[in-house]
Amino acid sequence: MDALLAFVVFGAIGAYWMKKKGRSPILGLFLGGILNIIGLVIMYFIKDKSATNQVETIVTPSQPKKMYSGSRFAQDSGKGSLFHYASSSTGNELPGEFVIIDLETSGLEPSNARVIEVAMVLMNAKGEIHEEYATLVNPGNGEVGPTFIHHITEEAVASAPRFEEIAGDILKRFENRIVVAHHAAFEDKFLASEFRRAGIKLPPIPALDTLWLSRQVVDLPNYKMQTVLQSYGVEEIDLHTALGDVRALSKILPTLLNRAPSILYSITHPVLPDIAPSGKQKTRVTNLKKGEKGWISSLLEKLPESGSSASNELEVEYLELLEKVLADGKIIGDEAKALSKLAGEAGLGKKQVIQLHESFLASVKAQAEADGIVDAAEIKKIEQVIKSLNLG
Repeated sequence: MDALLAFVVFGAIGAYWMKKKGRSPILGLFLGGILNIIGLVIMYFIKDKSATNQVETIVTPSQPKKMYSGSRFAQDSGKGSLFHYASSSTGNELPGEFVIIDLETSGLEPSNARVIEVAMVLMNAKGEIHEEYATLVNPGNGEVGPTFIHHITEEAVASAPRFEEIAGDILKRFENRIVVAHHAAFEDKFLASEFRRAGIKLPPIPALDTLWLSRQVVDLPNYKMQTVLQSYGVEEIDLHTALGDVRALSKILPTLLNRAPSILYSITHPVLPDIAPSGKQKTRVTNLKKGEKGWISSLLEKLPESGSSASNELEVEYLELLEKVLADGKIIGDEAKALSKLAGEAGLGKKQVIQLHESFLASVKAQAEADGIVDAAEIKKIEQVIKSLNLG
C-alpha cells in the first residue's frame, strides 16, 4: 500500500512538473515512477542494515556460554555405566589419590570392539607419581582396528594377556583412588563392557573427567585433550598410545585441580572384588628415535616405569642379544628396535631393563678383571658399554 501511494505521489509530481515545462505529462509520470523505485531500493537497504545492527546489538551479547550435553560426555554428578562423576556443587570431598587411565581400542563402540591396550598412572594431587602401568591386551578375536592410528598390530597382541587376566591388576590400582580420564565416558563404557564380559560385577567408582574439569577452569575454543594440553604448554610425546596419553594428563591434572573451586563426589570409595593380580604384561615401544640422548635413552623413556620381572630365560636371551649388539661398541636403530621388541615381549619396564643393563656391565667388568689386570682395550670396552647404555 505504501509503495502504491508513493508511486502515485511521485508520478503526479513528475506529470505536473513536465506539464509546467511544456512537455508531456506521460513522461513526468514515467520519471516519477523511476524515482519511486530508486527510493524504495534505498529504503530497503537502510531498513536491512538497521535490522542487522539490531540483531547484533540485542542477540549477540545474550549468547549463553557454550555447553555440552548428551550421554557421550560426563555430566556434573552424572552416572555412567561404571563411573559416578564429580560435581562442582553437590557431594563430599575425597582424598586426593588418583589413577589416570587411558585405553586403546579396536573401535569406537564396545558392542563391536575390544580393549587392546591399557595404561595407568597413580599419583596424588601434588603431582607426585607413585607408579606407572601399561600393557597390550589380547582382544581374543585377533582384530585390532585402525593400526595406522594406534600402531598396534595383530602380531603384537597375539602374545599379550587377555583382559580377564589383567582384571585384578587394574582393580588393585583402582582401590581407594579416583579414576581420571579425558572424555571419561569412553573409558567408562569399554571398561564396563570388559569387566562384564569377564563375569566381574563392580560397584560404582568415583571418577573425574578432565574434559569436564577443564571446562570449569579454562576458556578454550574446544576441549580436545590436545587443545587443553597445548593451552598449558604441554606437548604430548606419544599420541595415540595409552601410556603417552596418561603421562600427558598427569602433567596438567594438578593445575586443573588447583584452579577448580570445588570437586565433590556423591559416593565414597567402594569395596572392589578381591581378584589377585596376575602380574602379566606386554609392553611396547613406539616411535623409537635416536634423538640427542641416544637409542637406549629413547627406549627407556617409551617404557612404563616398571613392568614384569624378567625370567631367567629372558634375562639370558636379552643379555646375549645385548652382547651381539655391542660387539662393535655402538648401537644402531635396528639393534635398538630388536632390544625393545624383546623387552616388550617380556613385559619389562624401565626399571627392569636398567637392571639388565647393569647386570651386563657387571659381567663385562668381571671378565676384564678375571686375570687380575685390566688393560687399555678392556677399559675402552667398559667405557663404551657405560656410554652406550647410559649408565654413566
